[in-house]
Amino acid sequence: MLLWFKRLFSYSLIFIFGGLAVFILGDLVFSLSHPDLKPWHTLKLTQEFHADMESSYDWNRYLEQEQRLFEELESYKQKFIRPAIKLRNSRFIKGGNILERRLADNWNRSYKLDAQTPQGVALVVHGLSDSPYSLNSIARALNRNNIIVYGLRLPGHGTLPSSLDDVAWQDWLAAVRLADRHIQQQHKSLPYHFVGYSTGAALGVKMTLDSINQGKKTPDHLFLLSPALGVSKLARYANLQRILSHLEMFRKARWLDIQPEYDPYKYNSFTKNAGRQVSLLISQTYTDIDSLKGKGKLQKLPPITSFQSVVDATVSTLDLVDKLYAVINNEQSELVLFDVNQMSYYKELIVYNPDEIIDTLSNQPDSHFRMTLITNHHDSTPAAIEVSWLSSSEQTTEKPLALAWPEDVYSLSHTCLPFPMDDPVYGYDTRDSHGKEMQTLGNLSIRGEQGVLTVPAGTLLRLRSNPFYAYMEQRIIDAVMKSSFDPSGSNELL
Repeated sequence: MLLWFKRLFSYSLIFIFGGLAVFILGDLVFSLSHPDLKPWHTLKLTQEFHADMESSYDWNRYLEQEQRLFEELESYKQKFIRPAIKLRNSRFIKGGNILERRLADNWNRSYKLDAQTPQGVALVVHGLSDSPYSLNSIARALNRNNIIVYGLRLPGHGTLPSSLDDVAWQDWLAAVRLADRHIQQQHKSLPYHFVGYSTGAALGVKMTLDSINQGKKTPDHLFLLSPALGVSKLARYANLQRILSHLEMFRKARWLDIQPEYDPYKYNSFTKNAGRQVSLLISQTYTDIDSLKGKGKLQKLPPITSFQSVVDATVSTLDLVDKLYAVINNEQSELVLFDVNQMSYYKELIVYNPDEIIDTLSNQPDSHFRMTLITNHHDSTPAAIEVSWLSSSEQTTEKPLALAWPEDVYSLSHTCLPFPMDDPVYGYDTRDSHGKEMQTLGNLSIRGEQGVLTVPAGTLLRLRSNPFYAYMEQRIIDAVMKSSFDPSGSNELL
């Protein structure tokens, strides 16, 4: 018996240290094969908002802190960053990026859009590594319909990629709570809506669960775009990598990706800490859902409308249903799924089987919410239809849409949902006043040999704007305006 135990112990040590060696070797290979770190990967900004400031801050003070942050950023640009820039279209050169020059406002910062005759108020929150620009189209559409809009810049975003190396999910949530508190105090009489994209959507769910648990008012409706409610198993190893990264040869190990920073409103380089923080946020959200379910309080969830691609390389569509919609018992809530392009010549090339995913999503006998699928009318046409049904019923309704799949698009992506096809930065079909097609990050069409570009081919090929954006925007506007004229759905918790 003792001999067996010694052998087991020896094998365990070999397994542990062997795995550790492979792990370290992987980080070493990454460090040697990727570009050198630049100042925007190593500099630390000191004026960022953190969770421990929340109790003494309001919305106005948050904006003042943000102003000091961007002044510090400008100082860093002059001293350290611009001497290291070799890109013509760097995000760190004011007015140097042709994409940024197309827009009058700085969409990397928090903002407020006022309305002369307000019919409601909305808080919009962007996703991970993004900026408030992500939801600017939806924000402006809401504002055109007399909705006051607060656009929040999450801590660590809109400045330097290095800012996501030290940020914690509690910092993001504190900023969201601060904005929520301001809206609740300043606009008590107006219907209140939350619109979140990816990580911003997860933060909206977490904030709402906290409000329910504390007996506070929640938003009247949550609109979630590609919500980040799926946990990556790789994120759990981020702490070990951070320990290694304190050694000079492993400094690059803090990064999942190191790329040129040519995008004016999204970091191209990505820290492992950022992914880990999202993972921790989602795990805590799951815990909160289970806790409120045990207390019988989940029925106090406001209506939730989510828009999600059936295939998504960033977040899990199945987790969205298993962890959130499975506990929803509210037929006012809805999950809108965008199918892959079902044209016959694409179906033969697609590795996913979306039919299996849709069947799994539909088989939720204990939940009650509406499901909608945007798909081809049939596999010989790009024309789209809307198919809707209750999750607890097999009866469906169909409605043709005045929308169709672009000829060379086989699916949506995580990154494309909030952007219309004519978006001046990420648009797929963007033209100037003379009808000439403008180059954007969403319509790049370049060819050559593999392994030559500094940017992965997958990044360039990924769809950046949504051919069904108009449908999604109208669905959000319709729901918001309905609540404006029917304020009986207030979620004041007594």
